[in-house]
Amino acid sequence: MRKLHLVLRRSGIVEEVEERFAALPGPRGYPVGLVLLGLVCACYEKASTNLDDAFETITFGISDRLRTELGAPTCDIEDQNAVNALYNRFHRAWSRLVRILDPVPHERRSRLSRAEGHRVAAAWNGPAGEPALRRLEELANRLVTTPVRIAFAKGLMRHWHGDIAIDTTAVPSWARPHTRRRSSLEASANWHYKGGGDKEFGYSATLAIAAHADPARAGRYPQLTLGMVLHTPQKDMGRHAHYVSMILSRLTHVRGFAAADRAYTKLYPQDFHQPLRALGFMPVLDLTKDQVGFEGHHQGAIAKAGRLFCPRTPRPLLDLYQRIRDAKNERERIPLREQLREVESYALVRKATADERGNERYSCPAAKLNCAWATEREQHNSRKNTQVPAVIDLEDPRSRRAHPAGRPTVTVPKVPFGERPKCCDQSSVTVQAQVMPRMRQDLPWQSTSWALAYQTLRSHIEGGNGRLKSVDAALHAREKRQPRGRVAQSLLAAITVMVENIIELERFRRASKESARTVLDLEADEVLIPYPAVPGASEPTGGVMGRSP
Repeated sequence: MRKLHLVLRRSGIVEEVEERFAALPGPRGYPVGLVLLGLVCACYEKASTNLDDAFETITFGISDRLRTELGAPTCDIEDQNAVNALYNRFHRAWSRLVRILDPVPHERRSRLSRAEGHRVAAAWNGPAGEPALRRLEELANRLVTTPVRIAFAKGLMRHWHGDIAIDTTAVPSWARPHTRRRSSLEASANWHYKGGGDKEFGYSATLAIAAHADPARAGRYPQLTLGMVLHTPQKDMGRHAHYVSMILSRLTHVRGFAAADRAYTKLYPQDFHQPLRALGFMPVLDLTKDQVGFEGHHQGAIAKAGRLFCPRTPRPLLDLYQRIRDAKNERERIPLREQLREVESYALVRKATADERGNERYSCPAAKLNCAWATEREQHNSRKNTQVPAVIDLEDPRSRRAHPAGRPTVTVPKVPFGERPKCCDQSSVTVQAQVMPRMRQDLPWQSTSWALAYQTLRSHIEGGNGRLKSVDAALHAREKRQPRGRVAQSLLAAITVMVENIIELERFRRASKESARTVLDLEADEVLIPYPAVPGASEPTGGVMGRSP
């Protein structure tokens, strides 16, 4: 329990909450830091974040010496009246904490009308509740990222190359769903629809998990949850993914790939794709059937599956993308990917990274093709006479590919210079940021490198979800997270993720044959990274701070 108290104090959430409590009128009441510590300890020992388990742990489950150090109130366990009185103090401290962070405090012991429930949900998800929502997200991520910052300080993440996997998972609620006449006690909750068609009533949690696109780096660092946001299902998914990525980008300068499922691919580019690229991450995304079926033209080049191809690309090669999308399993996709390698000779080549406006420069694939138009263009623009080498080093793959005899030849019609597609008249063209913004990736979709990275990263997020929803963490068990309200659910879910991160650190140290007891202790030369300041987070706009109903 001492190590959990140390981690909780390093998060900074206890000092911030106690500072808010100090300004309230009336007696000081039960220490709110002990309430949070009891919840953390109950989650670590019993996989539960219910108040009765937390009260029992902090009151009767610690040694006399630690109780004296913490100043924890105690009572005779045989005196039921004294136990009830102390539990009421414990519960009132929790209620005040929830109320002080809630932008729309309301009655939680009876169900509101549907209209009142809509008003509460709109306040949470609208501009009025945004300052309080930003503050709640910061407090939750202070808890989640404290073990992560300790891992960075101790050098446990030095073999992590900045790859992350982002996903949204269901966090069921203890309350009953909405009806036509009555709102749920969780007014801002809703149905979370899963990939298989199942649904659960509650909240959604957007998670970012440390991962790696290269399987060779497995087991070289702890796979921690790097950020979490609890939110209404299907609301602002892109903003929440950007938030957890932004917090991570301020903790470390390392950037890598960022994988997400097709639900994120369909989001608006300004909500997900563009902010993620602006932070330095390289998205690895799967494409939907409609996106693969789309085919357009830009500067004369064929726009297909997030890439630009030569206007004379053979139709059977372009149709391979649709055949891969329609494949039923990975066994059918592997031989199609082998055939897809031939299309690389026709793809335009990116010359440089995007500029400040997001525009990129792409060059004609003349170096990979035999094209009469490209030869004529080069002769038109230069007086140099390029001679084909008479001798080829057959043992050098680069020399074989560079020789005209080893490159595909495209058949072009007789069209005068200046009337051809722009990408053929010019050696390079500018591609604006708004061209296929959802589909453009650093790794070509369904290439061998893309498949390896995507499948590896996606397995990590599914594995992370599995650990959080196992019997040891029980994030999915609504009966072990019964306090109502979005504030309560956010804090309790964050405590669950934080404790799972602590357990993962201990598991990693044991696997490394090192002591797990000292994994949370910092040496003199180990400096804890401060939690980054979040822009836009301000004081929550709640009601009168008193005893909650």
